[in-house]
Amino acid sequence: MARGRRTGKRTNKTVRLSIPKRLYYILQGIAGNNEQKLNRLIRIIIEEKLESSTVAEIASMLESKNRAKEEEEQATEQE
Repeated sequence: MARGRRTGKRTNKTVRLSIPKRLYYILQGIAGNNEQKLNRLIRIIIEEKLESSTVAEIASMLESKNRAKEEEEQATEQE
């Protein structure tokens, strides 16, 4: 008897991210225009980066992006 999908939380969360078109086309070429292979490739790249990074390094990357955004906003306000 087919059970179908079980209730409860999914084990994997869906994440949406924006990447530059140039990088997207490069990764898509590597994956051979296959969306599933592209998603797997992106997932592997992210997992390897997270495994090799410490929490402090990841936090500093986030802080540097926030600082850059704040500096841009201040520059536009001053003009």
